[in-house]
Amino acid sequence: MGILILFFIVVVSTRVMLYGIIPSMLGLLTYVLTLYYAVLWFLPYLTYQFLYKRSQGLIGTLIFPLSAVGVEYLNTVLFGSWGSVAYTQFPNLPLVQIASITGIWGVTFLVMWFGSFFNWLWDQGFQWLKVKKGCLIYTGVVSIVLIYGGLRLGMLYAPSETVRIASLTPSQELEKIQDELEMIGFSSSIEAAIEARESLRQILNKIYENVLERTREVARSEVSVVMWPEGMIDVLEENEAAFISEGRNLAQSEKIYFLMAYLVIPEKNPRVLGENKTVFINPEGDVEWEYLKTHPVPGSTDKAGDGIVPLSKTPFGRVSSVICYDMDFTGLVHQAGKSSVDIMLVPAWDWKAIDPLHAHMAVFRAIENGFSMVRQTGKGLSIAVDYLGRTQAVMDHFTSARKIMITEIPKKGIPTFYAQMGDFFAWLCMAGFFVLVVWSLSGVIQSRKNK
Repeated sequence: MGILILFFIVVVSTRVMLYGIIPSMLGLLTYVLTLYYAVLWFLPYLTYQFLYKRSQGLIGTLIFPLSAVGVEYLNTVLFGSWGSVAYTQFPNLPLVQIASITGIWGVTFLVMWFGSFFNWLWDQGFQWLKVKKGCLIYTGVVSIVLIYGGLRLGMLYAPSETVRIASLTPSQELEKIQDELEMIGFSSSIEAAIEARESLRQILNKIYENVLERTREVARSEVSVVMWPEGMIDVLEENEAAFISEGRNLAQSEKIYFLMAYLVIPEKNPRVLGENKTVFINPEGDVEWEYLKTHPVPGSTDKAGDGIVPLSKTPFGRVSSVICYDMDFTGLVHQAGKSSVDIMLVPAWDWKAIDPLHAHMAVFRAIENGFSMVRQTGKGLSIAVDYLGRTQAVMDHFTSARKIMITEIPKKGIPTFYAQMGDFFAWLCMAGFFVLVVWSLSGVIQSRKNK
């Protein structure tokens, strides 16, 4: 009965926690996802309840953190790292440096181990002679992690050459126009959307020049790179080539690297199979890459990209980019770590319910892979960090008047163990959990034979 009560509490708590985070526009899918995450977070408690008393001593306390890491990792492969316990530790910079070795899984392991370790102390009646060895082991592990983090922050953070990057989000005037655009034909039938296309074209043509001129003004702030947030503007498919050409002219005339981020509205079917993409242009006006968002958010009808993270070599290091939700997938971003990327540019678009959580989640990818990051966000917190996760600049979209962020970040990243080995620790935890399950069950079988 107790385990059923716990499950009910987890379901209710999950619904409260995810309220607004899962958009209500998803309808029934909202409740399906809520139940999914409730089951996900309940599984470690269930396995712990079933196996803990069948194990012995301090080893039994590992069941809870090992199973928690396992379910988090499998969820990340499928749907991204939303809900990871590791993200609760964002303010504890020394602790989260362990992500440079283990990824977020090391942070999750330590946080969850505290719960089962304390439960073990409780079961032992807090009798020092019984718990002394366990306390020394647990505090020793945590101390090593914190010392590592402190040394990493102190020894690796040295003055270095920086690059100046500017990023901007839509002005208030443009936001109002975009809200109007969403009402033109796209809430009705496909036929109506096609008929409304000419009206849409006329409005977009009026604001293209405004957006590019505002970008040009920002580019004159002695910066090397200018970037837009995710979906800065809608672009009709038939106008895309001309739009990119305008961006190439801007980059060439201002001698900057320019990351355009926009949404392509298909010509034949405006309501589905759009493209959420970025185009990276160098100071010579050449297109370095076009990247399509690899992981459209659940419920989106956009095309998915090929999953290949782009890379450019520039005078200020190796530059890469993914889009918003892509940063939640550790395996995808690990491509940048393996390629020794120095700077990650992340166009994003959030909403109030996930502000500033989603920005903080992205910072862990920088620590894991050893790159600095600029994440420019509409309707949320824009943030720039170095390769240690130290904040270099922030901009709150809801309070900023200019909606422009200019920051300087290191030109060079640093190598990390995680960048080479990826999510090995998660696999190690899953293997360890399997071993403990077999060991616990074999002990039960042996005891029954003895009876």
